[in-house]
Amino acid sequence: MENLRVILLKMHDSMVELEAILTEEMNQLARPQINPVSLQIISDTKSRLLSTIGYYDEMRVQEEHSLNLAAPYEAHKAFAALWKNITQHARDANELNKKIATLLEMHMQKTNDLKKMVNQADNRISTYSADGSSRQTTSGKIYNISI
Repeated sequence: MENLRVILLKMHDSMVELEAILTEEMNQLARPQINPVSLQIISDTKSRLLSTIGYYDEMRVQEEHSLNLAAPYEAHKAFAALWKNITQHARDANELNKKIATLLEMHMQKTNDLKKMVNQADNRISTYSADGSSRQTTSGKIYNISI
């Protein structure tokens, strides 16, 4: 029983840490400009935490099997309270993740729009004459090479 308690406590701590990382990721993505290095560090940390939580969850299932128990542990109040806390953090993390997905989509759309604008830009440069009318001039140089 002690092993299950330790596993649940470690899962809980990891879930709390994951929520903090997701909050930081959301704050990073809420900014007008993303810091790619910082976002990569957050992403690596999040990946590590998700692996850790997955590992503890596998251990939890094995321990439950050996003890003939199952979540939500209605017969054991201490385990039930821990499990309720873990599942609440999981729901909160899921909500944060949905908000992060929305922010990522916004940044992707902004990037795609900017990319379209750049692709549509003409290689011509508008200049204005002395009378104020504009005229298009092509940029670049023309080389006349004869051999």
